[in-house]
Amino acid sequence: MIKIIPTIFAMDKNNFEFRLNKIISISRYFQIDFMDGKFVKGKSIKISQVPNLKKFNKIFEAHLMTLNPEIKIKKLKRNGFKKIIFHYESSRNQERIINKIKKSGLKCFIALNPSTPTKKIFPFLKNIDGVLLMGVNPGKEKQNFIPAVYKKIKEIKKVSSRTIVQIDGGVNRTTAKKLRVAGADILNTGSFVAEAKNPKKALERLKKAFI
Repeated sequence: MIKIIPTIFAMDKNNFEFRLNKIISISRYFQIDFMDGKFVKGKSIKISQVPNLKKFNKIFEAHLMTLNPEIKIKKLKRNGFKKIIFHYESSRNQERIINKIKKSGLKCFIALNPSTPTKKIFPFLKNIDGVLLMGVNPGKEKQNFIPAVYKKIKEIKKVSSRTIVQIDGGVNRTTAKKLRVAGADILNTGSFVAEAKNPKKALERLKKAFI
């Protein structure tokens, strides 16, 4: 599984609609970021401000940089999301959240912040669909990739070679090549594509670097 998924990182409804309209035609897959101002400092668009995504005939995933992610599962499913990514650090009962997501019929990924050791999520690998490793500290765009994450990919693959590893943050053509060598399966791209003059060409260049 090799994918590059454009990310919509928006602070308000107007910015969300602008970014969505700019890139909706360039991919089948999209990630929408949600931030509550508590788990991370920044606040984003709310789920209630996102239109019903089923009308776009695309595959959307939700990246929850929020506390209490379990309370958002039903709303996300109703809105048309197919996959939920929640942070290991956002709860003390990760297993309960995993079970709720899986019972809802959605795919479940656990995200890890750069400072969190990979061993923390090893007990959950058999019950989740994949792991998202943050390449930067969550909550801001345009950050430099943290090189220690390359090692974390290898650590996860060593324990479970079948586990899908997704990377979010700091992705560009240079890091994409190194991430592929390290064993990453999926990349998220935010500003590299969203702020490009030609988002479609920017995505194509990134795909070539990741193959």
